[in-house]
Amino acid sequence: MNPQNQTLTRVGLLASAVLFLAGCSLDSGTDAGTAPTNSDTSTSAPTAGEESESASATPTASATSSRTVTPSATASPGPSASGSASAGVGSAGAISLVAGAEHKITSSGETVTVECSGGGDIDVETDDVELTVTGDCEDIEIDGNTNTVTGGAADKIDIEGDGNTATSGSVEEVSVDGDRNTIEVEETRDIDVQGDDNTITYQSGDPSIETEGNNSVSAS
Repeated sequence: MNPQNQTLTRVGLLASAVLFLAGCSLDSGTDAGTAPTNSDTSTSAPTAGEESESASATPTASATSSRTVTPSATASPGPSASGSASAGVGSAGAISLVAGAEHKITSSGETVTVECSGGGDIDVETDDVELTVTGDCEDIEIDGNTNTVTGGAADKIDIEGDGNTATSGSVEEVSVDGDRNTIEVEETRDIDVQGDDNTITYQSGDPSIETEGNNSVSAS
């Protein structure tokens, strides 16, 4: 090969090399300017272990309360809500009553003693009872026949029946509805009698008297 051809060949090789290098430079610049992929820009979520570490790093209030609960005192039972107090047993086996209490006698032929302490009602609902009363009662009611009541005092004696006998102390009101009843009181303010052959006597007081039938009402 002559010198001229050798020179041209060398020039061509150099030109090819320059073009190749320029192309590589362009490819490299393009790669460098390419926007980062999602994997480069996204922030990975913390793992379970990282969450536990983060949570434990932040102090929190204790979930368990240290307060000690003191049990409340047991409430004592209050007074009974029933309309009347129950009767108790007094001295020598007598029935003891207080204000608002009531004792009913329902067995025929009984002998009963009742102590009234500032009140109480006695209700005889049978026949042939012998009732002894001490103290001050509120109401003595006889609904039967041939019963005998002795002693005590009351706001009212109310007799509905026949052949009953009552001897008492101070009684504010005497009410009789029946026949052949005999009532004697020390003092009274009101007497109301209906029926026949009833006898009511009082020792003192100036009672209002109302009668219907053939009855005797007088001061002794």
